[in-house]
Amino acid sequence: MKNSKSILFAACLFAITFVTSCGDASKKDMKDANENLKEANEDIKDAAVDANDAAKLKAKSDWENFKMESDSEIVAMKKQTTTFKEKIEKANKKEKVKLTADLKKVEGKLDIQKEKLEAKNKEFEAGIDKFDASVETKNESFKREFKHDMNELGTAAKDLFKDNVK
Repeated sequence: MKNSKSILFAACLFAITFVTSCGDASKKDMKDANENLKEANEDIKDAAVDANDAAKLKAKSDWENFKMESDSEIVAMKKQTTTFKEKIEKANKKEKVKLTADLKKVEGKLDIQKEKLEAKNKEFEAGIDKFDASVETKNESFKREFKHDMNELGTAAKDLFKDNVK
């Protein structure tokens, strides 16, 4: 009986040790899993920050290219208006009055476009720190509208002398 009590005691001790050690292992595994989860969350946050930084950099580069192209186009149109002024001086008095008025309208619209571009540039530079998808959408919308307006302005300038002065 003593032997069976010893065996029973040993079996209970083994079972308690086994259950306790399994509990410790489970706790350790759970702790490791929580640490891995925290690391994964940090990695995801870092990746999101990196992706946002990359998007900011691309948006800034795209904007700078657009701004340079637009500034060049405005300068070219300013030069074109100077050329038109020289042509207007050679026109007869009636055409001179009409062409001068039309050219002033074109120059006024060109100045408005330049002001719009400068205002949007200031807004972009101020808002780049708070960059998100809506900023990109607004910029693309502005770019399309600005290019459309500049194309119309270019057409209007070219049409000034289409049939008037030769």
